[in-house]
Amino acid sequence: MASRNPNPVMLKESIDSILRQTYKDFELIIVDDGSDESIEPLIHGITEDGRVKVFRIPHAGLGAALNHGISKSQGEYIARLDDDDMMLPSRLAKQVEFLDSHTDVSCVGTWFYDKVGNKYYPHKAYPVDHDNIVKGLLEVHFKLAHTAVMFRRTAFDKIGGYRIPGGGQDLDLFLQLGTVGKLANIGEYLTCYRMSSTGLGSVNPKKKEAYLFALEDVLNRNLYPEYNETIKCSITSLKESMKSKSKTRYYRMLLVWRVKLLGKRMKMS
Repeated sequence: MASRNPNPVMLKESIDSILRQTYKDFELIIVDDGSDESIEPLIHGITEDGRVKVFRIPHAGLGAALNHGISKSQGEYIARLDDDDMMLPSRLAKQVEFLDSHTDVSCVGTWFYDKVGNKYYPHKAYPVDHDNIVKGLLEVHFKLAHTAVMFRRTAFDKIGGYRIPGGGQDLDLFLQLGTVGKLANIGEYLTCYRMSSTGLGSVNPKKKEAYLFALEDVLNRNLYPEYNETIKCSITSLKESMKSKSKTRYYRMLLVWRVKLLGKRMKMS
């Protein structure tokens, strides 16, 4: 988990959801990515749990902060969670079991709920198989949620970790992991993604640049030759969208209202 100037309540809820996992054999590494003030006072008491480690670095960006945290880790598998999202109690156990039994898979995600306030709405189900996930990614239609993935440390090291230090690092990570193993999703809602029209994932002008880097790289290196025409179309579309004013914020506002209108209250336990 990387964190920068977090909402204290949301951060605590995120950490609590990890510490409540049915799978207990993990370490929680939190990287304070140059917050204006150290986040340690916000999580006072939590660090008394021997599994929790906190590192503070100068602001470097999400990808760089995660690289730092993973470099400090000991685990065979790396699980992700953003500092305002939550895991359902069985998520880690089910992802560990999945990777243990699918040795050809390098990265596995989960389905997730969109959350606004105390209401939850099941996000559209993602495909569970490698081919459909890759095709969606190459069309820049995300079929893996960065906050919901678990991947093999060996695969992460093999691709050189996060190559993009700031926003938009997830597409490149997934496409690179897809070259050293299969991508998959568990077809269960095991993660909660907090929706906001102003959150970390709302509007980031660097994201499209990062996506363009990821697509041009896989095309130039011919990593997914069967999809080269799809990649070229995506590159063209992305370049055109970069010339116009982004509508991302308006789209996210619509998603927020969808959860408010159609979402249901539920307990995380």
